[in-house]
Amino acid sequence: MILENQRYGRNKDTVVNKTYIDSGEYKRKFDNATDNPDVNKSLYNCAKSALKHRSGTELEDMFWLDSETGEVIHSVTDSTDKRAIVYTDKLKKAIKVKKSLITIHSHPSSMPPSIDDFNSSFKNGYKVGFVACHNGKVFRYTSEQEVSKTLYNLYISEYIDDGMSDYDAQLKALMKIKENHAIDFSEVF
Repeated sequence: MILENQRYGRNKDTVVNKTYIDSGEYKRKFDNATDNPDVNKSLYNCAKSALKHRSGTELEDMFWLDSETGEVIHSVTDSTDKRAIVYTDKLKKAIKVKKSLITIHSHPSSMPPSIDDFNSSFKNGYKVGFVACHNGKVFRYTSEQEVSKTLYNLYISEYIDDGMSDYDAQLKALMKIKENHAIDFSEVF
């Protein structure tokens, strides 16, 4: 089964429905992503680009946008690390000089933002982050503090042990952490 899913370098679980990504329904998810129509259009274009580029893979693309203009300040579209974006020195330098950045990256697993996403957002001072999932879902997230990855993993383990799916366990862990930490997230409809 694993070989079948990986045939020709593609993973069937991470294939994107390109017709849906091109649809008005998907585009409308970004209409009110921010208060700036130019930023919203750029977010949508970046999401489409990342999802089409990474369809059928476990690799992510990420874009950093100016929150005033929607201009793409930097992007990583050549990552070879599964389900991760590595912050190189060049990338760190490019984003350090800009304030109030908005990020968007793809999630081949179609999971909500991870605790690493929240912590990266906090550490880098991002205004807001978005996750474009391969199944068409979109999540918005913010963080005003670092969250213990150990605590997050404990919650997830507990919920999985209780019989929850990975997806539901992650959502419930994030909701639990949200009760006592300065993070926020929601699915964008």
